[in-house]
Amino acid sequence: MALENKPIGYKIKILHTTPNVYGQFFEEGKYHIGRVFWETDKLPLDFALNVQKCDEIWTGAKFNEQAIKNAGVTKPIYIIPEAIDTGVTRDDFKPYAIPNKDDFKFYSIFEWTERKNPMALLEAFWLEFENDEHVSLTIKTYVDNFTPNKKEELNQNIKRIKKRLALNKYAPVYLYRNLMDRNQIYRFHATFDCFVSTHRGEGWGIPQMEALLMGNPIISTNLGGIHEYLENNKEALLLPYEMIQIVENSRNQQWYTRDQKWGDVKIPEAREAMRWVFNNRNLAKEMGLAGRKKVIENFSFKIIGGKMYQRLQEIQNNFINLD
Repeated sequence: MALENKPIGYKIKILHTTPNVYGQFFEEGKYHIGRVFWETDKLPLDFALNVQKCDEIWTGAKFNEQAIKNAGVTKPIYIIPEAIDTGVTRDDFKPYAIPNKDDFKFYSIFEWTERKNPMALLEAFWLEFENDEHVSLTIKTYVDNFTPNKKEELNQNIKRIKKRLALNKYAPVYLYRNLMDRNQIYRFHATFDCFVSTHRGEGWGIPQMEALLMGNPIISTNLGGIHEYLENNKEALLLPYEMIQIVENSRNQQWYTRDQKWGDVKIPEAREAMRWVFNNRNLAKEMGLAGRKKVIENFSFKIIGGKMYQRLQEIQNNFINLD
């Protein structure tokens, strides 16, 4: 960046990183804005303590705003969504050559954690399509990092759920467990037919937004972030959920604690949504295009940048002495 590390005499500083490390970025005499996203019903304590030291907070949706307030943060909160390069189109990316090209291709992108709820996704997919042909699910995923041991851990997770379900037949599931750059991620979206996620809560939902931008229909838990902006059954299939206490969680236990709640989707609803897309492919394509229109009209750099600029001007005019 042309201005990176240059002394430009700025008065306003936006902290867009995890709040546990805010302390190393605070500067005396600056007006600090915390760009905060979180996935459960309440920020963890160390996040909240640093967020409270900011002058104001920007977050993406009402669910995320409430999670900040539930942690005791009293600073002003403004809702400013995430942005994406809306000049990107599906035609810009060559689909990957894949073995399941003749299938109807569900797919997902996530880190393999309890919050992303991969077991519910696999269970719903395998139960619903036990006796179907030409349908598959491809998952771009990882655990912690991309080492051989962690890749094998994914294999063991899948073997355990297969053993528990004990079905006569399993529709094919493919895993991609290597690192991808942004161009490769978009190629991944351009290769498949329907994005599906049974997550337990999203700070925003970047893969969902990318899938919509590619014109793909999405099935996703209706909790947090971008989901608040989408019209159910028109721009996406949004899964209902029940808020439950966090009990089992092996990742980031210091932040996902038992005094928090997150969402729990029901397997029948997830199955029903995937079946509808499978049986109504033309309508699903129309839904994907409607979702793309929503993203283009609401989350472009120009639109979101304009919202940020307007708020920064208000801060400058009302609170900052530039003399």
